[in-house]
Amino acid sequence: MSEHFQGKFEAELKYHLQNPQKFINELKKAGATLFTPENKETDWYMEHKNTEFSAPTISLCVRKMLPAGINLLIVKGPDLSQCEAVRIEDAGKTVSMFTTLGYHCILNYTKSREIYFLDKFHITIDKLDKLGSFAEFAIMTDDQSKLPLYIDQLRHLAANFGFTDKDLEENNYKTLMLNTLKL
Repeated sequence: MSEHFQGKFEAELKYHLQNPQKFINELKKAGATLFTPENKETDWYMEHKNTEFSAPTISLCVRKMLPAGINLLIVKGPDLSQCEAVRIEDAGKTVSMFTTLGYHCILNYTKSREIYFLDKFHITIDKLDKLGSFAEFAIMTDDQSKLPLYIDQLRHLAANFGFTDKDLEENNYKTLMLNTLKL
C-alpha cells in the first residue's frame, strides 16, 4: 500500500459531490495522479454482541477492493480521527473467522471508488447507492498534534475545487448507511 495510507490518524473532510466527472477533470488539471481506477469496495462492518463500545465511535470493518485486489482489516475510533488498516489475504475468510468468534455483520454495502494522489494528500471519489457521490480529502499521520493543521490544509485544498462548508458531510458512510436503513 502507498505511503499515503501510513499512520494511525486520519485528517479527512468529506463533501457532497454534484458532478463527479467535472471534479475528476479538475483533479487531473491540478496534477493529481490516479492510484485506483473504478474500484468496487465492499465493506462488512462487524460487531460482537458483548461489545461495550458504541457503534458510532468504533468500527471494525473488512474491506474487499476489486479490481485492485486489495483486502483490508480496518479499525476506526474511538477518536474520530483514529484509523488503522492492515492488508489481509482474503476478505471473505476474514468475515467468516470473525463470525466464528461471535461477531455479526451489522452492515454490508458496496461503493464505487477512485483514489487520486495530489501532493501529500489523497482524494477519493465515492458513489454509494441511496446516498449519492462524495469527494473525500484526506491525509494519514502518526502525529496526532498535526491534525488541526492538516484539517486547515484540507479545507483550503477543497476550497480550491469550489467546495464550501455547506457541501461538508459530517457523518461517516457507516452512519449514513445505517440511517437510510432506519427510514
